[in-house]
Amino acid sequence: MKVLKFLDKYLEEIICVIVLAAMTAVIFIQIVIRHLSAFIMLPMAWTEEIGRYLFIYAVYVGAAYATKRLAHQKVDILPIMVGDTGKLIFNLISDIGVIVFAAFMAYYGWQVVNQVAFVLPQKAPATKINMGLAYAGPALGMTLCLFRSIQNIFRHIRDYSDKRKNPAVAEKGAS
Repeated sequence: MKVLKFLDKYLEEIICVIVLAAMTAVIFIQIVIRHLSAFIMLPMAWTEEIGRYLFIYAVYVGAAYATKRLAHQKVDILPIMVGDTGKLIFNLISDIGVIVFAAFMAYYGWQVVNQVAFVLPQKAPATKINMGLAYAGPALGMTLCLFRSIQNIFRHIRDYSDKRKNPAVAEKGAS
C-alpha cells in the first residue's frame, strides 16, 4: 500500500527527473563529440536520436504531471465569478474534456505502439532500437493524463462536498 501511495504521489516526477537527467547527459555527450570531431571521427547520430526520444517522453509525462498538479492553462475568471457550484461544474467540464482527449490519444497511441513494435516492427535508423519504445512516450503520457484527470474529478467532488459540509473550515483553509 505504501508503494502505491508513493507512486501515486511521485510517479511522474520520478520519470521526468530520470528522463531529463538522461537527456541532459546525452546532449552533453553530443556537444563533446561535436567538439572532438575536429580531431577524431566519432559517430554521433545516436545522441540526437536518443535525445529526441527522451524529449518526447519528458513532454508527455510532463503533461501528466501538470494534469495531476492542476497546472494546465485554463480560463479562471468564469469559475471565480460563479461560486463554488459553478467552479465545480467548470472543473468537471474541463476534466471530462481532458479525459476524452487523453482516452482517444492513449487508445490510438497504444495501437501505434503495438503496430510498430510487434506487428510490423520498425527500428530506429541510428540506434536500431525498436520504434515501439519511442512511440510509447505519448501513449504512456496520455494514459497517465487520463488517470490523473479521473483522480481530479474525484478530488473536485470531494473538495466541493467538504466545503458544503463545513463552510467555516473551508474559509479558514482558503485564507
